[in-house]
Amino acid sequence: MTPDAIYLQRLSRFIDVVYALLFFHLIINYLPTFEDMEWTHKPLGLLSHMVDNRSELLRIFIGGGLALMYWNQNNSFFKNLVKTNGTHAALSLIQLFLVCMFVYFAIADPGLESISSPALQAGSLALAGFTSVGAWVYASKHNLVRADMKEEEINALTKSNLMEPLTAVVNVGLAFVGPLAWTLAWFVLPPVFIWLLKPKNKKLKSNK
Repeated sequence: MTPDAIYLQRLSRFIDVVYALLFFHLIINYLPTFEDMEWTHKPLGLLSHMVDNRSELLRIFIGGGLALMYWNQNNSFFKNLVKTNGTHAALSLIQLFLVCMFVYFAIADPGLESISSPALQAGSLALAGFTSVGAWVYASKHNLVRADMKEEEINALTKSNLMEPLTAVVNVGLAFVGPLAWTLAWFVLPPVFIWLLKPKNKKLKSNK
């Protein structure tokens, strides 16, 4: 294994660990608290407590789902790399930092009380997504990808991974419409962009 390949392996492991920590913190911070064990006096006990705090559970679903979506985007690129270099690694770490900022903004305002919070969440994810795609384009132009990948496959993978940042860009604007529109858009927009970005040639499928 070449030094650049070892560097890629270490970078990939580091990113995986950070994503695992982000996912853990999202769950821990959004789970409803158990102050004074008050749930013990409710009809269905802990279940009633969870139902009373269903908005927090929805935030876990959205926040955790988005974190996993960007982890999957990262994996779809990294599994087609054979090595990395300083520039590609820097872009990958910038993308990771931007996802961390999303988690920070999400935890800071779990109830979406202000307009700026959802806008900043979507904005950080948009920048993260485009940075990830940019790192992949850089890698493809500097011989960091598998030698057997055709240009059509590279372009198809690039295009298919634009779904995440494009969804986030639209949601920056929807943050000013209201929390409900912003929340629903995370469910509605991805399938729409997947359909729009789907390669016309069915033989050219992305590796996502």
